[in-house]
Amino acid sequence: MRFFRGDKNGSSSNAGPAARRVEIADDQLGAVIEECAQRVIEGMHDAPLARKTLELLQLGLPYMIQRDCSDEAVIAGQTAARLGYLSRSVEFVRFEAARTEDPDLVEVLGERLDAAPDDEAAYDAMAELAAAMASEESLDPAPDEGGPSSTLPGLGAAARRMLRVHLLSGIRPPPDIVMAELELTWKYGYFLRALDELTDEGE
Repeated sequence: MRFFRGDKNGSSSNAGPAARRVEIADDQLGAVIEECAQRVIEGMHDAPLARKTLELLQLGLPYMIQRDCSDEAVIAGQTAARLGYLSRSVEFVRFEAARTEDPDLVEVLGERLDAAPDDEAAYDAMAELAAAMASEESLDPAPDEGGPSSTLPGLGAAARRMLRVHLLSGIRPPPDIVMAELELTWKYGYFLRALDELTDEGE
């Protein structure tokens, strides 16, 4: 696994806040979310993922909720995580602002990967960081909360939440988990993809 320190995406990590945020008019937001959701659904059928990525996505729900769950719940969790992963992939391709690197995220990931002795440990470090990012904010963060959903370049936290809720509306949680846990797992997959963008896994 190669890690790109600030030079992969071709966008300056010193870009101001305006350049790092997608501005969408209120009357256009619904159509944009619908378009992104459609691209994500198409990706579920047409976008193959690396074996290691699929393994990390499958482990997302048990990792996030820290308890045993049924096979049915694991499958639902993998679906939610994959929807999150592809949501960020679509956002990255669709919006130029999403390709602006977050220098703080580059620094944190770099430190974790530098400490990893091999690729296997590097993947674990990325999964741990994605889980931490998903857990450190509420599911519906306020604009001034300052969590990853608000600071990661691209769509804002509110638009990302709309996309998440829209995509997960078609999943019925098994009896041993709740929708909030699937939403958390979606965020895990979303942030795992954001980290992949800084390595050759996101090429």
